[in-house]
Parts: sequence; C-alpha cells; structure tokens
Amino acid sequence: MLPQERLNRIKDLLSSNGSIVISNLSGQFDVSEETIRRDLEKLSKTMKFKRVRGGAFLYEPTDTEVPVGIREKIYIKEKQIIANRSVGFIEDGDTIMLDSSTTALHIAKSINESQKKVTVITNSISIANELAENMGVKIISLGGRLRRSTKSYVGYMATDYLSQVHANKAFVSCTSVNLDFGVSDSHTEEARVRKEMLRNSSKRFLIADYTKFEEPSMNKICDFKDLDYLIVDRKISKEAIDRLEEYGVKTIWCD
Repeated sequence: MLPQERLNRIKDLLSSNGSIVISNLSGQFDVSEETIRRDLEKLSKTMKFKRVRGGAFLYEPTDTEVPVGIREKIYIKEKQIIANRSVGFIEDGDTIMLDSSTTALHIAKSINESQKKVTVITNSISIANELAENMGVKIISLGGRLRRSTKSYVGYMATDYLSQVHANKAFVSCTSVNLDFGVSDSHTEEARVRKEMLRNSSKRFLIADYTKFEEPSMNKICDFKDLDYLIVDRKISKEAIDRLEEYGVKTIWCD
C-alpha cells in the first residue's frame, strides 16, 4: 500500500469510528507504530482531532475525554497492579461501587479471577459485560443517558438512583489529582456520578495512576477529606503523601 493510500484509509477509519489505536493500525497496515505516528502528524494538518498516547480521536468542545477504546490500550500494567491491590480490600458479601474508568474495569477482571462473591453497582457497560457470566456477582447497572465515548451512563437517572443506595466500598478514578483543588474530572456528569458513589459508601477509594497528579480539571469530584484511601501505581511525592495524611487519607503505592 502506498503511503498516501494508507493516509486516506486512516482518515476514513478515524472519521467513521471516531477514534483509532496506533498499535491496531500498525498491525493492520504492517508498518511500525512510528510510521503511524508520522501519518497522524501529516493528517493533523488537514483534519481536526486530538492525539494522545496510544491513539487519536475526534472530540466535541464539551467532551474531550479519551475514548474508552484508547484508554483500554494504555497504562495497562499500571492499571493491573492497582486493580490487584484494590481487590485485596474487597470481601465476600460486600456491595461495591465501580465507576466507568478503565482502572475500575481491571478491578472487575480481578474480581472474576479471585471469585469474590459481591454485589457491584456500576454505570459502566464494559464492567457489567465483564461480570455478566459470573454467577457469584450480583450486578446493578445504572440507567441514564449513554455517554458513548466512555460506554457509561450519566445524568440525573444515574445520580438519583445512587442517592438511594449504600455500598460498603466505592472505587472511583478521575482526570486529575491536585494538591490544592482536590480530585476533579473533565466531564461534569461523570464527576457527579463519582461524587455520589463516594458520598454513599462507607469506605472510599481513589484509584489513580501517577499520570493523574497534574493541573486540576474543571469539575470537582471531592476534597481529600472525602476519601479514605488512595491507591496509586508508584510512590508519589512526599509533599503529596503528607498533604493526604493531613486529611486522614491512607496512601498505598503498588511498585
């Protein structure tokens, strides 16, 4: 295939699917991932899209979240070790809340592997599908408006239901952890779902890889005082640990 033909095909795939994964295109076209990155650089001169580690996607000004199809392909090792540590806090008989993050999806996979008998409340289609064949898990899937980029339900139907239920533990992620602003998300409705999950759980876990410690996003999920644990893939700065300890948050790093 000629370079221009490959470029046109990538453009068509991005237009029709809304996102592309570099590793998939590398295999499909039998070229290196670096070649695909150069193709995207050329394509960016004539087409508007957002590039991220591992892929690229079309976006709307009101929703710049990286699509779940891309997020499932990046930082896999980090998410797996966070999930393995998280599932150690889950006991048979627990009711737990899992948000729509791909890290929470890895917790669902770890639940399957560990054969824990629990009830899972989630707004994630992917998590519900992951646990659907596990007869030891009772699944409560939230309704609401489908957010396609994350395959999750958001909106007042989801938050209204969450306000009426209680869980032993909630595991939620975020877009950003900032020492001054707290925990935040890039999407308003997703932030509200996560906030409600934390609010109505006895033990509250923030699950975040090291890349989340950055400038705050627009929509606040919670303050540090609203958390019990932070589970992160590697050791964070002493300043961050000290600040979290001031609010009673136990930091657990997995490296």
